[in-house]
Amino acid sequence: MTLGAVGFGRGFPRSWLIPILAMIMVLGLAVFGRLSRSIVADLLAWWPVWLGLALLAFVFKDRKVGRLRAAGIIPLLALLAVLLFLWGHVAGWSLMPSASQRLVGPDVGIVSEASMSAYLDGELIVTAGSDFLYQVEPIRRGGVVGIPGAAEQIDGSTISVALDQVEDPGVYTFAGWDLRLSPLPAWDLRLAGALDADLRALNVTRLELDGSGLVSLGAPDGEAPVAVSGSIRVVVPSGVRARVIGSASVPASWTLTEEGAEAPAGGAGWVITVDPSASLVVSEG
Repeated sequence: MTLGAVGFGRGFPRSWLIPILAMIMVLGLAVFGRLSRSIVADLLAWWPVWLGLALLAFVFKDRKVGRLRAAGIIPLLALLAVLLFLWGHVAGWSLMPSASQRLVGPDVGIVSEASMSAYLDGELIVTAGSDFLYQVEPIRRGGVVGIPGAAEQIDGSTISVALDQVEDPGVYTFAGWDLRLSPLPAWDLRLAGALDADLRALNVTRLELDGSGLVSLGAPDGEAPVAVSGSIRVVVPSGVRARVIGSASVPASWTLTEEGAEAPAGGAGWVITVDPSASLVVSEG
């Protein structure tokens, strides 16, 4: 490496091209929708880091380490800072402003029955495992889904939650939401979007599905109605009672009926009603 390649005294220092191009690529990913636009807020929040790198480059511009200028090391630090910044944004580090867009519900407390609605024009991941009644975290990729807000109504041990997007989210738009629910109460769920829902560990008493994607069901306590619109694939555990009312693609072991089809297992279970305009595929697993 020559002195002209890293110094500030002979035109533009070429060693700065790599970190600059790395930052341009990061911003380009946001512009073209691969990353959330909230990365702009995170970028501004890291101004002490960018200012510190600039000061280091200025202070050490004329110092040498052997035949190399010390300033040649600063671009490498800048590249590491850009990569660290990108990782922190995607991982949702707490020091990032975009990480503060999580929504945490109340303690489960005495809640025994809960209903929730979540309708998205984007991805909706639903799983069990929250220490609170529910937790919502944006999926940190580019999209049009705003940050989550919630309207709650409590009546004794029963709670109703309507999740909705905050109006005018600015740069805080994402690919969708990652929704985690407490397994303790009985759930009445109304979900719509590009679904990836694993409900096997939840006690679901009623379910409405719209949009597209995959939904895995567990074993219900008694008869549990499911209403399906859109294009949905539902996975029912082997040995769990289920029947379909309407048109659907079902496993070969199921019996066709006048209403639709039913699983070979006996007893009460899932009663899946298919909208005439919907497409439902049922599999066992």
